Amino acid sequence: MRESPLPPERLWQRLAAIPDHTQAVPLTTTLSGPGSPSNGWAFTVRTALGPFHFDDTMTVESWDPPRLWRVRKTGRLEGWAEAVVHPYAGGSRVTWTEELWLGVPGLRRVTTRIGDRVGPWLFGRVLDRIVGVPS
Repeated sequence: MRESPLPPERLWQRLAAIPDHTQAVPLTTTLSGPGSPSNGWAFTVRTALGPFHFDDTMTVESWDPPRLWRVRKTGRLEGWAEAVVHPYAGGSRVTWTEELWLGVPGLRRVTTRIGDRVGPWLFGRVLDRIVGVPS
């Protein structure tokens, strides 16, 4: 959860600019389909270092501006992510929840535990950059 002096509509604009999220994540690029984020919109986030890359495919499951979006991870990384914006103390508050695991049979429980430990730190840093919280 993060608080921002931005009004909810402005914070939503930052969160809704999904292709721009990669500006907050090193070594990533968004390869999006046609159109803009809405229910059913699919996109891919590519993480690359030199010739090596990994594609994380996702589909928007819920799109309710300026309050909520939810994406489902549909590739080797499975899971979901959700962002909810609320008015708060003259600005807004965003709650980002994410669950992810490696979609390899027999590894879900182990990789979910790793994601549960690393995810809040990793995605918290990303959220700070998107929301504009100083590091």
